[in-house]
Amino acid sequence: MAPNTAVNALQDGKRRQAQALLRDGEVWLIAARESGVRPEPALTLVAGVDVTWDSLFLLTRDEAVAIVGRFDADAVPPGWTMHGYDADLRALLRAEVTRLGARRVLLNISEDDPLCDGLTSGLERRVRGWLAPASDLAGDDLPALEWGSAAPLLGRLRSVKTPAEHAAIRGAVDLAEAHLREMAAAARPGWTERDVAAFLHGLCRRDGAEPSWGWAACPNVHVGPDSRPSHAPPGDHALRPGSLLHIDYGVRLAHGYCSDIQRAYRLPDGQPVPDAVQAAFRACWQAVQAGADALRPGTPGHAVDAAARAALVAAGYPEYQHALGHGLGRATHDGGTLLGPRWPRYGQTVEGLVAVDEVYTLELGVMVPGHGFIGLEEDVIVRDGPPEWLSARQDDLRDLTG
Repeated sequence: MAPNTAVNALQDGKRRQAQALLRDGEVWLIAARESGVRPEPALTLVAGVDVTWDSLFLLTRDEAVAIVGRFDADAVPPGWTMHGYDADLRALLRAEVTRLGARRVLLNISEDDPLCDGLTSGLERRVRGWLAPASDLAGDDLPALEWGSAAPLLGRLRSVKTPAEHAAIRGAVDLAEAHLREMAAAARPGWTERDVAAFLHGLCRRDGAEPSWGWAACPNVHVGPDSRPSHAPPGDHALRPGSLLHIDYGVRLAHGYCSDIQRAYRLPDGQPVPDAVQAAFRACWQAVQAGADALRPGTPGHAVDAAARAALVAAGYPEYQHALGHGLGRATHDGGTLLGPRWPRYGQTVEGLVAVDEVYTLELGVMVPGHGFIGLEEDVIVRDGPPEWLSARQDDLRDLTG
């Protein structure tokens, strides 16, 4: 399929999946405007259209309706009943809500999940006003509606991937791993963190991809004991014989789906790998495995994190100061259940239950004094039994062979 056809098919699949999650009398209302500069993540997921004027996308179990400005109408993809307007959308909206038999309207509002919180406060006020019971429109008798958050529905929609989404993510993982193999074969003593990033960026451009979380800070690259893991752009620490190299990297393909993996390397110096480095790698590997062992359908996100966290601490290393894993899909952090501790910063996202067909990262690391950072991250699909590893798991510290 051509890229646009493939993208439309992915979005059509997500629209149908969303409709299956809705109950009788519910309308999921996605509102957006100037989405090119202020994107609505849910709109990207189910329709993939940018709009300029106030625009509304209504989903029920059986219907998909778009109300958009006349000049945006031709951009609405197939599968939506489309209404264009010029001066005022209120009459169209109220007529459609009445026709659809809406009793409860779900809006994209969430305190905890940014990808379920796409509705701005100003546009929310407008939508509620447009659907208020009292109306100055002749013959309009729309009754009072119940309002709710679409976050539970949208979190599940983003998290539970279709087979087509699994294939899209797998393609992004495969390309990222291929890039890292090329990097490991090319890296030379004296290369800085910036050089490593520039090399990977060149491969992205060659292959028509983008870094998963932007050109400025993807990949995250850390060389040696003086380079602390962070989301800052790569710096000037240079590879020397015996140096550890840590890379956090992913690519986004034309269909919008991405990967996110971490790998640890060492530039050989003719000496055995130090025991402290080997021990730290094994502890990280075993902690990731403990998380994978706990990643089963019906398990709370915080319990998966706790299993990995306990394994790392039992091996004598400090707790990592982040979540073990996050959803992966159209966004690097794709919303839904988080595999994280019960910290206030994570709110209710860690209370969600793991579900079949979700895609997660499993990531953690430790700083090895005098050597550098070892971080491992794998991408997995939740299955009925053990998870499916999308990435070719790193089982040993890798040599840079250039």
